[in-house]
Amino acid sequence: MAFKHLGELKDYKEVPPNAETEQWTGAMETYRLDQKGDLVDLHVEVDVIEKHIDYFKEAFPKGLETIKELSEK
Repeated sequence: MAFKHLGELKDYKEVPPNAETEQWTGAMETYRLDQKGDLVDLHVEVDVIEKHIDYFKEAFPKGLETIKELSEK
């Protein structure tokens, strides 16, 4: 599954493009499942600008842990 970031929503409304959103517009998030026998690996690739690296380093491991827990039930 892949997502291409096209802009920003705020209060459920599209925010007009601006200098900040133009820095990451077009960035991709790609998720791929690979099965090897009884095991399934989730591979994630995310395009991130320097400003957002710390956020993704903190948020993604938490989200992926939740996915792992849910998938193993």
